[in-house]
Amino acid sequence: MANGAFGNIRALVARDLLDAVRNPTTLMSCGAGALFTAFIGSVVATSSRLMPGEADAFAQVAVLCIAPAFAGCVIELYVMAEERERGAYVTLVEAGVTAGEIAVSKWLSAVLVTLATQAVSCLLLGLAPARAALLLGLSAVGVQPLLFAGLVAGLSAREQMSSSLLAVPLTVVALAPILAFMSGTVRAITWFWPLGPVAEILCTASGMDAIAPVSVLAGLAVVWTAAMSALAARSCRRFARDLAAERNRLV
Repeated sequence: MANGAFGNIRALVARDLLDAVRNPTTLMSCGAGALFTAFIGSVVATSSRLMPGEADAFAQVAVLCIAPAFAGCVIELYVMAEERERGAYVTLVEAGVTAGEIAVSKWLSAVLVTLATQAVSCLLLGLAPARAALLLGLSAVGVQPLLFAGLVAGLSAREQMSSSLLAVPLTVVALAPILAFMSGTVRAITWFWPLGPVAEILCTASGMDAIAPVSVLAGLAVVWTAAMSALAARSCRRFARDLAAERNRLV
């Protein structure tokens, strides 16, 4: 049973990654995310408004926040809505794939695509390999609240129109830590948002004044991850019921 589930997930992830390269929409979105990160990271780094340490922090926060919105959530939201709209998931269920395997594969694909986009962003920004590796390692954990939220949205979207609507709050939440560099007031609001704690850890590591102890930031990140993963699990159960109902209507 476990080997069968693992095989299904592996096959679905391989298909998703191949589709991410062949699908013009996902490929353009990932490329746009990397280019946008490199552009604003390079431009803002030369701004006279930034204090010492803020330029490096801004570039790293941009890498952290933009890729999951432009790449990972697109895989989870847009692609899932498109596949569900054309009945691909009912076909998979009839072939013996469970709703949970579909959800896990989409989440894992989103993680891999996000990290790949972030790696390209690091190269374009010219980050040192050691710093890029640390950033990617922290990001692999830190972006989970947003990717789980994207999975919730993807499991809920029934067509591409609804996925476009759900993409708006996800993008706002993802980019909020970048806006924190505008003023201390904005930072005081956004640091406890889903990606805020990890963004603040990056800021502290770059020499900026800490807005909260690292232990508090890490704890908040864990809380966000646990909450979003629980919500994703609940959405997956509803997704399974919906697929079963859709399948029964076709019988």
